[in-house]
Amino acid sequence: MTRKEEVCFDCSVGDPCDKHVAEQKAADYGRQASIEWASNIRPRKQVWLWENRIPTATPSGLAGRGGTGKTTYVCHLLARLSRGQLPGQYYGQPRRSLIWSGEDSWETVLVPRLIAAGADLNMIGRLSIASYVDGETCEVTPRLPLDTHAMAEGIRASGAVAVLLDPIASTMSGDLHREADVRMAVDALARVADETGAVMMFVRHFGKGGGNASDKMSGSHAFRDAVRSLFLFAEDGDRVVVTQDKGNYAPRGEESFAFRLESITVPTDDGPAEVARVVELGSSEVSVGDVINRAHQYDDAGERTAAEHWLQDYLTENGATPSKVVKAEARKEGISEATLKRAKKKLGVLDRAEGFPRTSTWDLPNRPNSEPTALAHEPTEPTEPTGLDQHKRDEPTEAILQLAHAPESEPTGEPTAPESDPPAPTPLTTRRQELQARRTIRVKGKEVPRCYICAKPVMAGQGDAHLGCLSKQETA
Repeated sequence: MTRKEEVCFDCSVGDPCDKHVAEQKAADYGRQASIEWASNIRPRKQVWLWENRIPTATPSGLAGRGGTGKTTYVCHLLARLSRGQLPGQYYGQPRRSLIWSGEDSWETVLVPRLIAAGADLNMIGRLSIASYVDGETCEVTPRLPLDTHAMAEGIRASGAVAVLLDPIASTMSGDLHREADVRMAVDALARVADETGAVMMFVRHFGKGGGNASDKMSGSHAFRDAVRSLFLFAEDGDRVVVTQDKGNYAPRGEESFAFRLESITVPTDDGPAEVARVVELGSSEVSVGDVINRAHQYDDAGERTAAEHWLQDYLTENGATPSKVVKAEARKEGISEATLKRAKKKLGVLDRAEGFPRTSTWDLPNRPNSEPTALAHEPTEPTEPTGLDQHKRDEPTEAILQLAHAPESEPTGEPTAPESDPPAPTPLTTRRQELQARRTIRVKGKEVPRCYICAKPVMAGQGDAHLGCLSKQETA
């Protein structure tokens, strides 16, 4: 008797109905339901890779804008795990971990960072996936869920208790904004975590603008929904704030903490290299949401926008620059041309066309030999400064107080020679004084410390001064 003769009357006169097609497919693939009663499942207490923050055998995410130290911080955690110093299930028991990185070089970035963090390099391995094609072996990018079994086998063979995928977007097939595609990848990581007991960590990036910090992870919201713990990163001056945005099994506690990056010298086969390492700063009353919305509120209030800060600092450091170069550098910082033009207009940036062929050059208006253009701000009505106001600009605070409290001299009736007021500071002098007074400077869209010795930006996370400046100061 054929399948068509076995089915119900409704589909016996034509093709089988959807119900019977589904049943036949399930039978062909050997799929069937099974039941296990809760009374046969033994309860176990929740254990933690990182005490009250990251539970074992679960997927965990880290998200933030580029350059906020997410990977460096994970290296810091894995280094502590490799020495048995991470509070949690394995405290006092050094454990192995694995890293797959699609962005950073092991030789020049990851290994030096791990050395700077004090890791036991024998306990941290480079995860890779090999493909066999036409009898040849080649390394390929991991694919989820295709390589779920291969990952689990590698984790079990190595004994690793934590794995980092950086970034997860490189391992996914499908659309990052489609919930079903994201769920397919992250659920695959959850299965690997459940099978091996390892924490499967991944890195994602933030979108632009303000709003709810929980919604800032780019792509589908399923990235957040599918993990059991999620940490958000944001730069706040010379430090990085981290907020635990999600902790399904964790008791309520300090949700935000902070760290800063300092530069140290590590040995390499090619000589010493400067590498950033994490310095823990403890709990933070400021959250990642506070940080990202602070800049957004400035925009709404009509104060300086991030684009204006970036453009002013860029032209201050580089001087007159061809406009096409400025626009190219702004694009690298995620600043659109329309936003850049608004910042240019608000700052009154001078736009000159010179040479042949004609080249447009941008420069700040308060530079020597700068000529005003139509883009500059309209001049305001000049006001004559009083003698006290003029002294306030040019003399120390003590002198101002003495001047304010000095007794007035009695008139003698005799003419006196008029006192000559000191010349008003030039715009360039005022600008230099402002730069020297600021403790930080914005370079390429980031707020970095200004070296208190040479007044130049400290780019490598070395604190408040360049290491070279400090060494020169000590030997002087």
